[in-house]
Amino acid sequence: MKPKFSIIVPTRDRPKPIETFLQSLKQSKILERKDLEVIIINNSTKEPPIKSICDAYEVHYLCERKTGKSYALNTGVAHAHGQYLVFTDDDVIVKDYSWIDKLYANFKKNDKIAYVSGNVTAHSIKTDAQRQWEKKGGLSKGNKSKYFSQAYLSTFKLKPWPLTKICAGANCMIKKEPLEEAGGFCTLFGPGGQVGHGESLLIGYELIRRGYELYYEPNAIVHHNHPESETDIKQKLFLYAKGDTAIHMHIFLKYHDFRSLMWAYIGHPTYVTKNMLKYFIGQYALSPKYTFWTVSGSILGPYVYLYKRFLEQKPRGSKNE
Repeated sequence: MKPKFSIIVPTRDRPKPIETFLQSLKQSKILERKDLEVIIINNSTKEPPIKSICDAYEVHYLCERKTGKSYALNTGVAHAHGQYLVFTDDDVIVKDYSWIDKLYANFKKNDKIAYVSGNVTAHSIKTDAQRQWEKKGGLSKGNKSKYFSQAYLSTFKLKPWPLTKICAGANCMIKKEPLEEAGGFCTLFGPGGQVGHGESLLIGYELIRRGYELYYEPNAIVHHNHPESETDIKQKLFLYAKGDTAIHMHIFLKYHDFRSLMWAYIGHPTYVTKNMLKYFIGQYALSPKYTFWTVSGSILGPYVYLYKRFLEQKPRGSKNE
């Protein structure tokens, strides 16, 4: 029987997290489902023990040798048999058997919905850095559902669509046909790519551009490991901010969307600077020693993108370049 769902997980020579992830699928009995397949893509030229782990859990193993998470994601999509593709990270833990069903149920609300994201909560909180990250909100999009309908999105005249409020690369389900229509994941973005973040945000934009809608389901939960140290947080904040403004430069150049140009150079740096000031009146969790890195990434993002895009060799592999 052809599976209805494909769970796609990219990794890079990380057998331990993959085994923990697959064990969580086994313990939650998700691996017993007959309507899904699991595809692990190792983005590496090596042959670590990941294949033998996949064989032991009877899931599919693929190897993508082109460096970049988006290459691995696109390889997974190309080999997937499901109509609905579930994307998550290799360091995620799944405890809820109905995780897939909670994501899928929202597609029945409207034929235009092509993307449903879920909640990402902390797996464990042991260090001060993890407590601060959780206080900031972690990777969660909140406890209330969100519906990015075309009617709602049409109200954004000056500001760009708030993709960071709904897109979640560690927990989302996308219809395969619209995803392929959008050209898959842009290989310029994502870990290992020329810009190390942003592929999960950009695909949301591409779907919206084509008339599709997005939904956030807070009850579809996976558990993720928070950054363990101050250095980890600083690196993540810098990377996220750099990617956030870089994708808006990409959007402007590709679609001449002037909202993105304004956001890349003015809106986003202003937004993160305001967060830094809010700390002093108790309205933001992270101190300036962290938000400095967000401001730095925000300012550098467009320039990093332009340098990588035009002065280094252009990667191939996605119609979204």
